Amino acid sequence: MNKTAKGILIGAGVLVLLSGALVALKLTAPDSGTASGSSLSSQEDHSTLLWELDEKDIKSVAVTFGTDSYTILPEAPTQDDDGNTVYNYTLENTTGLNVDTVLLRTVASRAVAVTAVNTVEEHTSDLAQYGLDKPRATVTLTMQDGTVKAFFIGNASPLSSQTYFALKGEDTVYTVASDKLSPFLKGEGEYLSKEIVPERAEDDKTILEEILIQRKDLDYDIRLKYDSFYAKVENGGTTATHIMTQPVPCNVNPDRGSKITVGMYGLTASGVVKVHPTQADLEAYGLEDPFCTMTVTTDAGVIQTLKIGKSFQLEGDDTVYYYGYYDGVDVAYSFTAETAPCISVQPRDISSGLVFTTYVWDIGKLTVTAKDRETMTFTGSGTSKDDYQVQLNGKEADPERFRKFYVFLLKTAAEDLCLNGETVQGDPLATITLERQDGKKTQTVSFYEAEGRKVYIEVDGVCAFMCRRSFVDTLFKNMDLYDTDQDFILNW
Repeated sequence: MNKTAKGILIGAGVLVLLSGALVALKLTAPDSGTASGSSLSSQEDHSTLLWELDEKDIKSVAVTFGTDSYTILPEAPTQDDDGNTVYNYTLENTTGLNVDTVLLRTVASRAVAVTAVNTVEEHTSDLAQYGLDKPRATVTLTMQDGTVKAFFIGNASPLSSQTYFALKGEDTVYTVASDKLSPFLKGEGEYLSKEIVPERAEDDKTILEEILIQRKDLDYDIRLKYDSFYAKVENGGTTATHIMTQPVPCNVNPDRGSKITVGMYGLTASGVVKVHPTQADLEAYGLEDPFCTMTVTTDAGVIQTLKIGKSFQLEGDDTVYYYGYYDGVDVAYSFTAETAPCISVQPRDISSGLVFTTYVWDIGKLTVTAKDRETMTFTGSGTSKDDYQVQLNGKEADPERFRKFYVFLLKTAAEDLCLNGETVQGDPLATITLERQDGKKTQTVSFYEAEGRKVYIEVDGVCAFMCRRSFVDTLFKNMDLYDTDQDFILNW
């Protein structure tokens, strides 16, 4: 090979080596250019153990991240099932708050031992290029013997798995594995559990006497009250243990209403906004003059209150969030309409649509009156189809015929709620009065003419529902059919 060819090959090899070195340097240096001072590239592994201390000797770990500053303190250690020591931690000034101890344990364990992946620059005069002049986080580890390790966490390096790091008071810049530093890059709220009230325990016999929802977008309150009759006598899966008393009296659907009748049990926020919010914070969040207030009163006289304030959205997220505050827990949370159903629930959402709920064999007296028709008065006794006896206007009647007629009455549908202060006028088209054998419930339901081929349904003197006029017309027809052998009409 001639000298010229050899020279070309040697030159090419040098270029390759130089290119490799340049790439390696780029991987650890900031984007703004080559750092000044004694810069060490990552051509080789320069990992350095900066310190390693004993976790049992931690006195505190103080973290400043963004606008949050908080301190992690050790608690008494415990042992796991295998007899290993488990170190426990809490947040300072969070007594009574549900702290995520697992996450806190991670912070402490990462603070007592730090290894640098690379030494990027010694004696730097420009921390700003690494994001260390205004660090993302400042961490101060204090040990029982007075040893202090304080450090800054800067920008992510061009290697996404590494982050710039410096000891406080020193001018050497390192990179540390990002996953080792990520626990420090959290606000205080991220170490709190979003569960505010746990789910109801199986042995919890607390009765939620009243549930009240007050909202600025409604002209009325939504008030539910515990009804021991429905809870103990004839719940049967058709009605909830609570009834609605405002804005209109009605039964509550046990499935659709459970999101409200459960009260505060299982209340879990979408996120934590701020621990120990100030008065100014609460005003800014709209919690001093809340959009929605949900109040639950228990049989022991305990009052639980959830306040919902202003709505907001996060960048890149279409979800609508609301600021919230649960009395007794000094934290501002975020909620959605799913995590706090009181935000958007409507009476129609939870009403059962049933007017009559009494089991047929529990009926003691049933009276049906209608214009231009003979009043039908049924009296009955018994506990089942095997022993139930019934009379119609004083004469023995067929219990099975009576049962089928009552099946039609059970179909009386609250197709809509009267939420606008509707009132009835004139005489009723028909009235049905039902009394239980045990005397625990008497119900009077009257039907009044309304506009648009509809009727108002008045329950115990309150105009509560509306339904189609065709139901009343069908009632008239079935009254006429009673003494025949024809089937009752069940559709209208």
